[in-house]
Amino acid sequence: MIMTFKKMKTAIVLAAAILALACFAACTGGNKADPSNTADPAETPAQPTAPVDTGKVELYQLAPERDSLMMSYVIVTPHRKIIVIDGGLDGAGFAAPPYLPSAIRGILGIGQNDYFEVEAWFLSHGHKDHLNELAKMLTAYKAEDNYKINNFYFDFPDFGKEWKTSSGEGDYDLEEVEKLKQGIENYYTVNPFGGIYGANIPEEQWTRPADAENYYYDLVNGAVINSTSVRDGLTISIDGLDFQVLLTWKKASTNVNSTSVILRMVYEGKSVLFLGDAYTDSGQRLLKQYEADQIKSDYIQMGHHGQNGPAKAFYDAIDAANSKRLWPTPVWVWEVYKSKNNINTDTTRKWLGLPADFNEFAAQGLLEAGNDFISGLYKAYPDDPTRVDCWNKDVLDAQRVAVFERFERSS
Repeated sequence: MIMTFKKMKTAIVLAAAILALACFAACTGGNKADPSNTADPAETPAQPTAPVDTGKVELYQLAPERDSLMMSYVIVTPHRKIIVIDGGLDGAGFAAPPYLPSAIRGILGIGQNDYFEVEAWFLSHGHKDHLNELAKMLTAYKAEDNYKINNFYFDFPDFGKEWKTSSGEGDYDLEEVEKLKQGIENYYTVNPFGGIYGANIPEEQWTRPADAENYYYDLVNGAVINSTSVRDGLTISIDGLDFQVLLTWKKASTNVNSTSVILRMVYEGKSVLFLGDAYTDSGQRLLKQYEADQIKSDYIQMGHHGQNGPAKAFYDAIDAANSKRLWPTPVWVWEVYKSKNNINTDTTRKWLGLPADFNEFAAQGLLEAGNDFISGLYKAYPDDPTRVDCWNKDVLDAQRVAVFERFERSS
């Protein structure tokens, strides 16, 4: 059939209108348009190119919304490798589909279903607001998800005995550790286990320990991690970044928070201290094992979301008042006083020379000063955190808390 000019013109107008509607649909609140890639299979795929050395490191303190208790850090290395610390989520998004695959794709600037790799995933301790996201991702993992996690780094005690919270109550978060075990087992049925980076574990040792409940979980956390990879004083180097393992759990640890692995990331003389949910005894142990200058950092992640964590003496010793501070802290924790709910971010603010009153903190313009990054007070959050297009420039700019350059740029 030969199309007349009039019909052709009409078809072009219709096509343009459809294209405009598709563009408008990209991440408007409540819009659920399918963002899946629909590349023509007949097209010749582009040849992969070696990643460019950007000479910089980006650090994101992610939050899909302002009310969830969580700790989630994504680090982009100079060669655009991805490193995750915790990534967990509790609260409004606890039962929702995972958000991190879309967030990572947004950070990398790739499509909704495009392939990516996580070079290293660190977990601090066994609480759901720190590990639930990974447990969800791995439990439901299948090859079609189109991503891989190359290395897991964590050091959990045997939680077989009853553990307590810092308040002395039973710690039911440990149910999430069971989900993590199932997830790791599922992950390695899809991606054959190839050892752990830096562990040098020979293949003949890939056998189930006699008392193992879960093959791959016990292999990673027991046979490899405790003895070889994650231990006090170890440095794990990834693409020019050094992750110093300052502290792991000890038998004397009395609650799950005090088992937090404490990391210090160093790049080109700049440093970030990741305290996880470090408890009072964690700070004491750190000051006993290290000189203060070995802990002191340019950026400090405030322990236990900024409340009921390390004591004032610890923050004083590492000069936290003169560092930049990362608060993985939802708005309800930032704004509730101890007198109301045993939450004392107001006390921690006073230790740092900041106003105890959160209203006064805002009134003095301290959020805009750039020394404190509170995840519950960002200027932008994704409308739908499971969609890559919602992790747009405004959101990523709001949640990028640091960029470290290899070389100083001349003006």
